[in-house]
Amino acid sequence: MLIRLVLTVILTGGAVAAQANPLRDAFEAAAGLSPELRTLEVQRGAIDARLRGANALTPGAPSVGLGYTTDRFTQNRGFREAEVEVGVPVWLPGQSRAQRGLADAEGTRLAAQIAARRLLIAGEVRDAYWAWAVADAALAAARARASSTAALTRDVARQARAGQVSRAEELLATADARESEGALREAEAAVREAQLAFRALTGRNAAPGWQEVLRDGTAPAEHPRIVAARLGLDVARAGIRIAEVEDRESPEIAAFMRQERDDRDSGWDTRFGVRVRIPLAHPPRNAERRATAQGELTTATAEAGSAERLVAAERDRARAALADARAASRLADQRHAALAEAASLGERAFREGQATLAETLRVRTIVTAADADRRRAQVALRQAISRYNQAIGVEP
Repeated sequence: MLIRLVLTVILTGGAVAAQANPLRDAFEAAAGLSPELRTLEVQRGAIDARLRGANALTPGAPSVGLGYTTDRFTQNRGFREAEVEVGVPVWLPGQSRAQRGLADAEGTRLAAQIAARRLLIAGEVRDAYWAWAVADAALAAARARASSTAALTRDVARQARAGQVSRAEELLATADARESEGALREAEAAVREAQLAFRALTGRNAAPGWQEVLRDGTAPAEHPRIVAARLGLDVARAGIRIAEVEDRESPEIAAFMRQERDDRDSGWDTRFGVRVRIPLAHPPRNAERRATAQGELTTATAEAGSAERLVAAERDRARAALADARAASRLADQRHAALAEAASLGERAFREGQATLAETLRVRTIVTAADADRRRAQVALRQAISRYNQAIGVEP
C-alpha cells in the first residue's frame, strides 16, 4: 500500500503547482503519443487476467473424454462399451497463492514502470523544449544585432552623404549589416528546426517563457527508476516461489460413466467411477526453472543497484550544474552590462569624431556576442532548474 501511495505521488507530483505551465500540457500530450507508454498500459489487461486466473477455483479448464469400444471388426459377438469422462485440474498446495503474489508484484511493478517511462518522456520533452529555447535566445540576439547594425548603417550612410565619413567606412558598415542579416537567417533556420522537433514529439508548438519552479528533492528511494528496479526484485522473488511450488503438472480428478454389454443377448450395464491423476515431479526440469528464476533475481538485484548509483550521480551532476548555471548567468549579466556601457561610450565618441568606425564595429561585435552569451546563460539557468527536477524524478 505504501509503494502504491508513493507511485501515486510520483505520477501526480506537482500537478497543482504546474497546472498553469504549458510545459506540463506539452508533456502530457507527448505521453499520450508515446507508443512505448501505450504498450506498457495495455499490459494491465494481461496482468488482470492472470490475477483472475489465480483466483479461480481451478488452475485450468475442465476436460471431457469420450471412449467407445466394439468387437464388430473382430469377433462380432455384439460386445459394446461406451464411456464419458469429465476431469477437473486441482491446485497444487500453495500454487494459487503464489500465482496471486506474482500477479500482484507484476501489477505494482507495471505501475512503477509506467511512472519511469513517463519520466523518460518528460526528459525528452524538456530537452526538446530547451533546445528550442536556446535557439530562440540566439535568434533574439541575432535580431537585436541586425536591428542595431541596420541603425548604424543608416547613420553612417547619412554621415557619408554629408562628407563626415569616408566611402570605405560606409562599405564597412554595410558589410557588417549584411553579415548580421545572414546570421539572423541562420538563427531563424535553427529555431524552425527545433520547433519541428518539438512538434513531432508533442504535437504542439513551443513558446517563449515556459519555465519550471525549482522543486524540493524527493527521497532517492522514491525516484521512479529506483522504485521500478526494486519492484523488479519482488517480481523475481515471486517467480522463485512459483518455481518452487509448481514442481509438477496439476493433479486431476475425473468422474466417468461407462455402459457396456458382453454380447448381443446381454443387457447394458451402467457403471460410475472416479479417477485421480497425480503427476510426479521431474527434477531436471525443476532445476532448470529454479535456476532461471534465480538468474532473474540476480539480474534484478544488479539492475536495482545500478539504478541507485545512476540516479545518485544524476542528482549530484544536476545540483552542480545548477550552481554553475547560476554563477554563469550572473557573470554574463555583469559582463554584458559593462560592455554595453562601453559600446554606448564608443558610439558617442564615433559620432563626435573621436573614434573610428572600425573600432566602433569591433566593440559592437563584442557586445553582440556578450548579449548572445547573456541570453544563453539565462536559458541555461532555466534549463538547469528543469534538469534538476528531472534528476530528482519530478515531472513538469
